[in-house]
Amino acid sequence: MQNLEHLKNVTFKVLTSRGTGSCFYIHDQDVIVTNHHVIEGFKEVAIEDDKKNRMHAKVILTNPDMDIAVLKTETKLNIKDTITLDPNLVLSRQQQVYALGYPFGMPFTITSGIVSNPEQHMNGKYFVQTDAAINPGNSGGPLVTHDGKLAGINSSKFNDADNVGFAIPISVIKDVVERVKENTTFDFSLQCSSCSGLSYEAQEYCSNCGATLDKNAFEETKLGEFSLFIEDALTQLDINPVITRAGFEFWEFHQGSSLIRIFVMNKNYVYLTSPLNNLPKQNLGELYEYLVASDQGAFSLGVYKNQIFISYRLHISDLFKDETTKNNVKIKIKELAIKADELDDFFVEQYQCTMSTHAKKVV
Repeated sequence: MQNLEHLKNVTFKVLTSRGTGSCFYIHDQDVIVTNHHVIEGFKEVAIEDDKKNRMHAKVILTNPDMDIAVLKTETKLNIKDTITLDPNLVLSRQQQVYALGYPFGMPFTITSGIVSNPEQHMNGKYFVQTDAAINPGNSGGPLVTHDGKLAGINSSKFNDADNVGFAIPISVIKDVVERVKENTTFDFSLQCSSCSGLSYEAQEYCSNCGATLDKNAFEETKLGEFSLFIEDALTQLDINPVITRAGFEFWEFHQGSSLIRIFVMNKNYVYLTSPLNNLPKQNLGELYEYLVASDQGAFSLGVYKNQIFISYRLHISDLFKDETTKNNVKIKIKELAIKADELDDFFVEQYQCTMSTHAKKVV
């Protein structure tokens, strides 16, 4: 078997306000492929690489019936590696395959298995059935052979069965990806499963062949008042809020090296928090004195499971009392992010702490 570790460079996490999935890069077309159900309801998403770098991507083609979507990054990807798309690939039973992706939103993983059935028929379609572990978050990631050729897109598993996962076969993927060339404007498009033609506006029937289209694919998930408020606040940090989404009413991003999280707890409180550093093996007394005595203004320093956090909390009902409160919260989001990036370096230099495992290496 060839070492597949390099394929982490072309396998990404997809993040939306509904959750996370996986996707992968195809060099020849300079596009990223995932499942339709991973990006459903969104025309813009965030993708994240193995080094925690996030990028903005547009959905330029989606096919709900085939459960495939194609993305294009806002900035060109300078990646030499690729998932090889071999249209002549023929899979056989018991052939070794590997599922790549980000299960449960965790860091990049590779799980191995075999092809249980290369042409498993379900609901009028054929899938590659495998016993490689496919879990929530793996959806949209690649299933590859031992030499890195694409065997399919990890799509689903039987919830009540062990080791029964399914991937969309290479023949379907090839047809969808080839049609991307027609979308020269990189606008959102819906592919007809009958003739493979592209539609750029919501309509019930394909203008090319007359087949029924899923016009609901053009509908975007609407954010609530609270989410809109938080995302407006994030623009003050010159951040595209799309790349901070990590689930329902949950945002995270890096300000320098520090990870900033914003979320709602128990439907009552809004939390701004950052895991700064791990506790040192010495000078704990001096460190605790600083944590207790230092004045961080509206922010609180604390320790949880041997990790130093800086946090800010307010009741969600206070958020919409008046414009002054709203503006103050927006300022606090910006101030906490900047302060967190300063403090994590401070604790390293003054108290020999190590950076949190959530920290991002800044070159």
